[in-house]
Amino acid sequence: MKSFWVKFFISITAILLLFGFGYFNRDSFSRTVQDLLNRFQPCQRPIMYSIASIDPRFGLTKEELLGDIMQAEKIWESQINKQLFEYSPTGDLKINLIYDYRQKATEELQKLGIVIHDDKATYEALQARYDSFVASYDKKKAYIADLIESYEKTKSLYEKDVKYWNSRGGAPKKEYDALEQRRIDLDNQIALINQSQGSLNELAGIINSIVTVLNKLITGLNLQVNTYNTIGASTGKEFSEGEYISDANGTTINIFQFNDKDSLVRVLAHELGHALGLEHLDNPEAIMYRLNEGTNENLTLDDIAVLKNLCGIE
Repeated sequence: MKSFWVKFFISITAILLLFGFGYFNRDSFSRTVQDLLNRFQPCQRPIMYSIASIDPRFGLTKEELLGDIMQAEKIWESQINKQLFEYSPTGDLKINLIYDYRQKATEELQKLGIVIHDDKATYEALQARYDSFVASYDKKKAYIADLIESYEKTKSLYEKDVKYWNSRGGAPKKEYDALEQRRIDLDNQIALINQSQGSLNELAGIINSIVTVLNKLITGLNLQVNTYNTIGASTGKEFSEGEYISDANGTTINIFQFNDKDSLVRVLAHELGHALGLEHLDNPEAIMYRLNEGTNENLTLDDIAVLKNLCGIE
């Protein structure tokens, strides 16, 4: 009998501790339970998502992004007539728009009329533009070097003459006026050098934007070529449009880059596919292909097959 009460007491204590832990860590506990349900019973209940942050430089409102997410989720839901996702202000799946070098590079190239597609044709076109811009950069850099050399020589002679006349108590008016004009010419040379350097820096920014995309395409398309180096500071190591993260801190979708509304919807649909538990597919047209290179907003047969398999639908 004593053994029974000891076991009973231990059981009750364990249950109370479990409920106590669940209460004081209810957010984490709830998230863990939801993750387990989604993993072992996928598609049985919608994944609750929320919008965590939107960098204003994307120019999107919360309402606009929510509309794009809903369009992306319908890409999956319409194929099996089941609600797989649902918006909630406190949803555990956090969605962020994070602005960094990737979107900046996209916008720089769009100003030049260059639209990024994840294909070899884009790579070859960008490679040609890169070679042209680098040639212009080298030419402008050499021009600035000549300007600086000329400025330094002219400045040295000017300072020598100023020192000479100062040692004699000052220059006559004619010489003084000539020296003043030389000083003005030196100021104009400095202004030209600074203007040219600013133009050179802008050109370097364009080249670095092209390099960012070229290196992304080299990796994504598995091209057997060397990666390109940026001019000056490196802008970043990787170029992924988005990512899905599931760890001890929760589940998150981060979107870094998109060309337009259609490509945003596609990358959202891709990351929502990962949230469901789907992996990458080999079909370049598939939503779940590793690159966001397609133009369709419909699931391919490969996408549908893995979705139905995940959800246990014949």
